[in-house]
Amino acid sequence: MSPKSAGLAKKWGWKNVRVYVEGMPAWKKAGHYTVSTPDYVRTANIVLIDLRDPAAVAAGHIPRAVGIPAGRLANAKDAFPESLTAPIVFYSDNVEESIEAIKTARGWRYKKVSLLEFPGVLEWQKRGYDIKTGPAAKEIVYVRKLEPGQISIPTFEAALKTQAITVIDVRGPSEYAAGHFPGAINISLDELPARLDDIPHDKFVVVHCRTGVRGEMAYLLLKEKGFDVKYLKAGCKCNLDGTYLIWEL
Repeated sequence: MSPKSAGLAKKWGWKNVRVYVEGMPAWKKAGHYTVSTPDYVRTANIVLIDLRDPAAVAAGHIPRAVGIPAGRLANAKDAFPESLTAPIVFYSDNVEESIEAIKTARGWRYKKVSLLEFPGVLEWQKRGYDIKTGPAAKEIVYVRKLEPGQISIPTFEAALKTQAITVIDVRGPSEYAAGHFPGAINISLDELPARLDDIPHDKFVVVHCRTGVRGEMAYLLLKEKGFDVKYLKAGCKCNLDGTYLIWEL
């Protein structure tokens, strides 16, 4: 369960709520694939790929899908976005084709790859969603969008240099001691509810952890308490000399 889902579950009265902190990265590292629902595909900012042959695509495909037949996918790497965090969803009449496509895209180092809830177009039609006939789009167009509450990596780095923000590092004390952002205050996620008074109210607050999972949970808590806050959803490695690396996840 994600941090957002866990928060909703608690508000709805569920008591025994747990968050899988390792999250999707650990699940994917174990070799598992993920599935996207038609509702997600219809509304999210994604790259949607129809792997079927052109005749099947022309007979009816999901709007905004780009047609790349499964047999040609291996040679189509240059057609995909530069951002390796672009969410990519594959669908086909053959679930094995979609699974193989996921493996191919992961081999290209894309991090957010899934297949549409099988059987693809049929499931889409069952929901009553529109189907488009004729050839699908041939060119992938993708512009990355931040999720609610996120701060971009460039904006975070610029603000960090000008000391215009208060950075709250919600990792554990040992992680913090091994290296942290200059000026960051260490308040672990577990301690956060009891240490709200230690957070300055006169500056914009940015919370972070190692990957963004605990940072998002901290963001939700602080936002509920009235803080002007965002969170950094990125991979981070901080060194003892104050230098650091940040990368998209």
